Amino acid sequence: MKYAKDNSRKGGTKRKNADVNVVRTNNALQLVKSIISDEHVAEEFFFTTMLPKMKALADSYNRSFGLDIKAEDVAGATYLSCWENDWAKLRAFKGDTTPQAWVAKIASQATYQFLVDERYIDGVGNTKTNDYRLTIRSIDDTSLRQAIVDLVFVPEQHKALELYYVEKMTDNDFFKTFGHEYRAKEILKVAEKTLIEQLLNTENPYAEMALSSKKAINPEIQFQSRHDRIDEGDICQNQQDFRNLLMKLFKCEDWDANVHTLINVIIESLDWTEVQEDIWRQRFIYETPSKELAEKYHVRNSWVDNVFSRLNKQFRIAIKTWWNKFNL
Repeated sequence: MKYAKDNSRKGGTKRKNADVNVVRTNNALQLVKSIISDEHVAEEFFFTTMLPKMKALADSYNRSFGLDIKAEDVAGATYLSCWENDWAKLRAFKGDTTPQAWVAKIASQATYQFLVDERYIDGVGNTKTNDYRLTIRSIDDTSLRQAIVDLVFVPEQHKALELYYVEKMTDNDFFKTFGHEYRAKEILKVAEKTLIEQLLNTENPYAEMALSSKKAINPEIQFQSRHDRIDEGDICQNQQDFRNLLMKLFKCEDWDANVHTLINVIIESLDWTEVQEDIWRQRFIYETPSKELAEKYHVRNSWVDNVFSRLNKQFRIAIKTWWNKFNL
């Protein structure tokens, strides 16, 4: 008898939970329907209800790309993205989650696209993640490895990176954590790609120490050891650093010619476009102001800064790889 009562109680609880879920889903669907049909409800939702999430997203992009966008910019971009094609993105909502969580996912991509379209940043597009390998395990400082892994926010990917690169879990234990070797490897593979993209495409101090290049760079570059003159005049600190380095290593007197030989070999390995190469050379070698390059290419200053930052990371990683191969 007692067993029957217990089962009855459990059954009642399940029915109650099911009823609650149905009500929650119906309320969510009704809210989305109201957003689509009523402009005032839509504005209230995007610019008031969602404003805390929009502010958090704006802060995230500002930290990543060195920008100063506002929560209202994110809200406006998200509103337009949801509104286009007769509210197609909201009409796809099935009530499996909350409208706030659904729109938050849309907001991230909408904001990124807004920044690219308005030329605040350059679209990362096809970042060649396969050209790089992670070297995090070789870093002794555990807290530093953790800080690098924390660049990835997706929970399952973050967990995989943390276990493998921070805790340095053995392969067998790592596979067991995710239930199957194939699944564990697939999650880690995606997570590594995400982390490489974050290292290359956002403002962070870790790219050089956490990445190396897989691309073949000729380690034995032929430098001229003698020349009938030594260049004089003002040069930027970057070029002077290269002069000093090559002079020390190879006793090079023809500093600038050898500097450009090294730079040309490295850039050739990176497959940059003409615009990318010009922006990098102008900023790195000649210290041309971002504003001047922005006017030249009809973009915002932040776009130039974003492009240069990303390219300079690639260049420095390539230099490090060349250095290691040459055993300098």
